Amino acid sequence: MARKTTIENIQYSKLKENVLKILKQYNFVKDYEIIKEWKKSFIKITLKEVTNPIQDIPVIKFYSKPSRRVYVSYKDLHKVAGGLGIGVISTNKGVITTKDAKINKVGGELMFEIY
Repeated sequence: MARKTTIENIQYSKLKENVLKILKQYNFVKDYEIIKEWKKSFIKITLKEVTNPIQDIPVIKFYSKPSRRVYVSYKDLHKVAGGLGIGVISTNKGVITTKDAKINKVGGELMFEIY
């Protein structure tokens, strides 16, 4: 909403990298880059260009927070926005979409939905 094209100096973690990989796969993020400085690593994210703010800015609904984790079974997973969006779930098989979790019959921590 601030019309920024890049986000820099985000502390690196494998979880963040896996979530960004999914967001890039589904075209919510244009690209990301891992920058290593000395012993620390940072992430630089390049966002998609916003031409129409109403259609281009996605809606994000967070479920799990540090104070309240939300765990779901694969039976409780549903389509996000009628199949137009994705849900991201952290499982013992890694960070995957809710669609893949339902196919693989794996439950886990529901992190967020984006559409």
